[in-house]
Parts: sequence; structure tokens; C-alpha cells
Amino acid sequence: MASKQIKESTNQATPRGWVIIAGFILTVVLATVNWLQLASLERALGGVSVPETQLFGYGVGYVEVIHSQMTDELLERYGASHYLWDVLFSLAFALTLIMLARRIARGRKILWLLMLVPVLFAAVNIAENLVLEALIGSDQITSQAVMVASTLTVLKTILFVLSLATALLTLGTRPRRQSR
Repeated sequence: MASKQIKESTNQATPRGWVIIAGFILTVVLATVNWLQLASLERALGGVSVPETQLFGYGVGYVEVIHSQMTDELLERYGASHYLWDVLFSLAFALTLIMLARRIARGRKILWLLMLVPVLFAAVNIAENLVLEALIGSDQITSQAVMVASTLTVLKTILFVLSLATALLTLGTRPRRQSR
């Protein structure tokens, strides 16, 4: 009887496992495409890194250098990277980690923590994209706007590392047995 229950629960869980694997593959593909887009933009800017790659923040002078080199075409490419690839990456990454946590840690109190961190990462990353778009596209660079953007960049980096840590913590959590 017990082996029948194990076999049934294994058969039911398999499709979800494939969805999680597909989510991780999608996340890697989206991250790679976004990275390639940003690398192309950096080459077009003469080798100057874009702000979201400055993991420890940046200042007004740095943003002014980028702003001075940004043409309308480059600004459009920058926006496409933010509004398409980076948003899709953030959502796929967060949803994949949520599915992983729900599958392994269901019914445990730690589940909320495991799900909260990737959601916060996605929200901060999308907010950073919007702030950077407004900042780079504006006529005037203010220190307050740069401070907000830089803070979001650093916070995004911290939340990304914490998201990876929660994924490892999730993988280290023993699944709760299902009772019938």
C-alpha cells in the first residue's frame, strides 16, 4: 500500500518537475539574451558599462558619461533590453524559484520566506529598470535620481544573491511527507 502511494505521488509530481526545469532553462536563456543585449550596448557606448551592471552602485558623474554618449537609437535598444528581456528574466526567475519552493517546502512556515525573496528581487529589478530609463532619458541628471537608481541597483544585487541562497536552502529542505 505504501509503495502504491509513493508511486502515485511520484507520477503526480513529475509534470511539475518538468515545469521547474523548463523555468530554469528559460531563465538562463533570458539572462543570456539580456546580457548579450547589454554587452552590445556597452560596445556601442565605447566600452562604458551600463548602470545595472555596477553591482556596488554609481554616482552622478558616471551617469552623465553614459547620458552624453546615449543616442536615440541606443536609448531605444536600452529600453528594449529593460522592458523585454530583463522583465521577462525577472518574472521567470521569481516564478521558477516560487514553484521550486512550493514543491519542496509546501506546508512549512519557511515557504513564505523562500517565496518572498525572489518576488522582492523581481519587483526591485523592474523598478530599477523604470528608474534607469527615466534617468538616462531625462534632460537633467539629478543627484537624488542617481541615488535612487544606484540604491535600487545595489538592492537588486543583494536580493539576487539572497534569491540564489534561498534556492539552495530550498534544495536543502526535505520535502514534507504527504498524508492521506
